[in-house]
Amino acid sequence: MRKQFLLASLVSSTVLLAACGGSNGGNINGGTSTSNNNAAETPTTAPPNSSTPQPSIHAACRPDGSFTYSGSASQIAVNNGQLAVVVVPTLPNAYAKNRNMTAADVPASSLVQQPGGAFTTLASSAAETDCLGLEHGAVTEIQSVGSDVAIGRWNKAMDTDGNTYNDQQGVHYAVGTPLSLSATSGTLVCTQLIADAVASDDGSPGGTLETSSATLDLATRTLNNLNLSINWANTPFALTNTQRTVTSAQAPLNGVSTNGPLLVQSVVVGRDATQPLVAVGYSTVSFGGVVVLSCH
Repeated sequence: MRKQFLLASLVSSTVLLAACGGSNGGNINGGTSTSNNNAAETPTTAPPNSSTPQPSIHAACRPDGSFTYSGSASQIAVNNGQLAVVVVPTLPNAYAKNRNMTAADVPASSLVQQPGGAFTTLASSAAETDCLGLEHGAVTEIQSVGSDVAIGRWNKAMDTDGNTYNDQQGVHYAVGTPLSLSATSGTLVCTQLIADAVASDDGSPGGTLETSSATLDLATRTLNNLNLSINWANTPFALTNTQRTVTSAQAPLNGVSTNGPLLVQSVVVGRDATQPLVAVGYSTVSFGGVVVLSCH
């Protein structure tokens, strides 16, 4: 009888210790629209817990950093627990390698969106190796199209890869609600809706993406005749700003393609398959950015 009592006491103590010794990774600490000192929060749009195993929280990509924000965005709506992601680093190639992300279905719990709309943890899958976090710094040019897609750029910052960059460089992102297209024929005309600044990989003055256009081919599931018109900032050696146009003949939707020096990444987002949005990341060896196109 005494042995049974001791055994029951031991089991009870073990359960109590386990309940008190849990990780603090699930704590949610809200920030403000201007600063936040804890990035260890889950997106407000993440699906509730269920019997299905949830992805890793990627603790290494969710540092307790100090962030500042410029702009605002809505909380992005999740589709079946997933988000679509495009990430474009504008950094020297030695540091930017392997950090371009293009994914049409990323578990929402693998990303972190702050209350003011900025994303401070990005990911391309549920794997811990496929995430990148903002260690500290600024998220600028934060914008959204309702709750369908948000964009922004990390700059004057350091990320969890250990890269640091100035206000002309950075990591661009677009995160949106994944959308499947049902039509299998016809074309849609796409024009620029929102975009961030065109950044330079070497830290020199960047530019502005003034206009963008393309045609979405529903039969081939491609983005055709992408045209990006960039207004480069004035430099000490130029009296006026410089205009430059870059083009891509064809790029797959929800994919990546190279057309000459231009790398194009895209995901289809939104909630109306008859009027989809396409989040596009573009980059060359010297500049990059993101833009959201509205297709009708």
